[in-house]
Amino acid sequence: MKDFIWDFDGTLFDTYPNMLKAILKVLQEEGLNPPKEEIYRLLKEKSSKAVTEGYDLDFVDFSKRFHQYEDQMDKWPHPFKGVREMLSAVKEQGGQNFIMTHRTVASTKKLLAYYQLTDFFVEIVGEENNFARKPNPEALLYLLAKYQLIKMQMVMVGDRLLDITAGKQAGLKTIFFDNEGLLKNIPADYYVTDFNQLQNLITK
Repeated sequence: MKDFIWDFDGTLFDTYPNMLKAILKVLQEEGLNPPKEEIYRLLKEKSSKAVTEGYDLDFVDFSKRFHQYEDQMDKWPHPFKGVREMLSAVKEQGGQNFIMTHRTVASTKKLLAYYQLTDFFVEIVGEENNFARKPNPEALLYLLAKYQLIKMQMVMVGDRLLDITAGKQAGLKTIFFDNEGLLKNIPADYYVTDFNQLQNLITK
């Protein structure tokens, strides 16, 4: 694969610990106190929207509040080991990096800038773009059309089923980043547990 479309949370950055804390805080404000393991599994298996559906909460309000708490965390999330080297290797081989995420473009850029990773990416597609959420492939198809990308050279990388489904529906190869072994039977084309394995999948 030459050109890479990346999910952000749980794929490039280890953001789930902060996300989980923020979500649990909002749920507690709503008088709910579910086991954190239950919420974490919902996040990994589905998304934060599934949390609101499970507890009959307004997703827009919930999302706004939990992202506010997430932004206020003292400890910043960090990229996974090998991310910088991987992104650099893609560019060195003549490829391009893109991000397709459910978080806002602004918060994504903030984290990338903090770790001096911004320049590795051609474009970030996020909440502000108002595309249908994954697993709908709408955002992927937008990137394919805008940059006249060749599907056979493209790959979608993510840590959840919805990332893999979006990639497949867009006609792309898919890589499942499985650093925890939590999810099973994900129908991706490739499976990796770290970024050293990912670098082996780059082609010129």
